[in-house]
Amino acid sequence: MTPPHGAAFAPAAPRFKVIVFQLIMMVKNNIVCEVCSSESAGKVSESFRASYNQTLVVLPSVEMYSCSQCGEKFFTPEQAKHVGKAVRVVVREQLGLLGPERIVEIRRKYGLSQERLEALLSLGSKVVTRWETGRVLQTKQADDLLRLIDKVPGVIDVLREIREESGHSRGSHRSALV
Repeated sequence: MTPPHGAAFAPAAPRFKVIVFQLIMMVKNNIVCEVCSSESAGKVSESFRASYNQTLVVLPSVEMYSCSQCGEKFFTPEQAKHVGKAVRVVVREQLGLLGPERIVEIRRKYGLSQERLEALLSLGSKVVTRWETGRVLQTKQADDLLRLIDKVPGVIDVLREIREESGHSRGSHRSALV
């Protein structure tokens, strides 16, 4: 099972399993445990351990469901989405990365569209969109380049020259660099 948006959930207790959407059935507004088919699952808040790109995160209080019959613990899709977002926020803080709002601010400050910034940094399509929505964290190297662009505006012209010299301005990125 693949957790949402790159978050790899790690167990917080020996029998603790994370069951996301595929293992949850909603029947008449009751949560049914996929493991034992009991309708006795209730909401609980517990500490939760997860990792994102090999960075360990401990969230002190996470809402989830727990089955009183078999002890299985699981998330609804909405809970899983919330946990994934919380994990990315904590990892961003731990690594000292720029937040989504700051990335937007830097890009707009220099009149760069998302596509132009992607071309400038030799990124794939929609990468900047994912950074700016917080769905994906930028690497430390990309974060450093964003900070450099912000502190030394002339770097944009140098990056353009490098892309043109190395031939990265061909094809779909050519118009984005101009």
